[in-house]
Amino acid sequence: MNVFVDTISSPAHIIFFDENKKILDDYSWEIKWKESSTLIPMIDRFLKKHNLAYEDLENIVVVNGPGSFTGVRTTVLVVNTINYIIKKNLVSLSYFDLFSDYPIIKSSSKRDCFIQFDHKSDIEIMKNDDILDRLWEARVKTIYWNADLSVLWDVEEKRSSQVKIVDKVDYQSIISEIDINVWEKNKKIEPLYIKKPNIS
Repeated sequence: MNVFVDTISSPAHIIFFDENKKILDDYSWEIKWKESSTLIPMIDRFLKKHNLAYEDLENIVVVNGPGSFTGVRTTVLVVNTINYIIKKNLVSLSYFDLFSDYPIIKSSSKRDCFIQFDHKSDIEIMKNDDILDRLWEARVKTIYWNADLSVLWDVEEKRSSQVKIVDKVDYQSIISEIDINVWEKNKKIEPLYIKKPNIS
């Protein structure tokens, strides 16, 4: 059995999939600010539902960021701790690997967002009004965003209303493309931070 953990998207997802990469079960829930109190209980619930133990997991896929510093750090810590005990295969994906087209936007705070304009560009941090200006100038008609749209859309309703938002993550396609055969046993997942945490 394999598990896919995505606590970066909204809502969060835990997905079980078999050796043929067929999704067997998918559960979603709102996790924001509750990563430390809900992630392990959700994994436990899933395992019990399918009469499985942690040792029955062969491969663990985790979305490692970017997102809130505490949320990313907690998720990566949980997955690395589980793998320290069961010593299975790990692989990480960025939030930006969840979509197949661009531009991809991920909220960072009330003032700014992470954005990647195409597959060759770096992930940037831009102020919300600057993002709207750039999308407007480039005449972008579709963006890929799986989060609270009000962070960006409240900035300027008129311009943003002309942009189509694709917010559904196609987990089956992502899982189908993962090459489980090249994963390294006992690999440690590193959190993906784009900006420094706002911690004093």
